[in-house]
Amino acid sequence: IVEEQVRIGKRDVERGRVRVRSYIVETPVTEQVTLREEHVDVQRRSVNRPLTDADEAFRERVIDATEHSEEAVVGKEARVKEELVIRKDASDRTETVHDTVRRTEVEVDDTTGTSGTAGSVGVTGTTGSNPPGTAASRAVDKTLGTNISGANPDKR
Repeated sequence: IVEEQVRIGKRDVERGRVRVRSYIVETPVTEQVTLREEHVDVQRRSVNRPLTDADEAFRERVIDATEHSEEAVVGKEARVKEELVIRKDASDRTETVHDTVRRTEVEVDDTTGTSGTAGSVGVTGTTGSNPPGTAASRAVDKTLGTNISGANPDKR
C-alpha cells in the first residue's frame, strides 16, 4: 500500500542582478599663470676718482643679494559631488500551491469463510463486516500479515 504525502517548502531563486561599477576618468586641464623671476647681476666698472668719506675705505664687509623666483603650485582637493544609495526592498507574499497526492487502497473479497459474506479492508487493515475472530477476518489478517489488533507481528 503506497500513499504520497506532500511537503511544501521554498528555495532561493536568483531573479536578476544590478551591478554598479565605478571607474576613473582623467581630464587634462590647462591654465595660464604669470610667474616672476629675479636674477642678480654683478658688474665691474672701471673708475678713477679721488676717495671720499662715503667710500669707507679699507673696511671688510659682505653684501648679500638674494634672487627670488615664483613657481607654479598645483593644489588638488577631492570633493564629494554625488552619492549612490543602493538598497533592496523585500516583501512577503502568500501563494496557494495546488497539486495532487496518490495512495493505494486495498479491497479484499473473501468468499472462503463459512459465513459466505464478503468484507472489505481499508488501508489501515481494519475489516468491514468481518468481526475479529471470524474465518473471514483471519483470512484478511493472513493476507495483510496482521493480527486481530491490526498490528503486524511479523514485521518490526
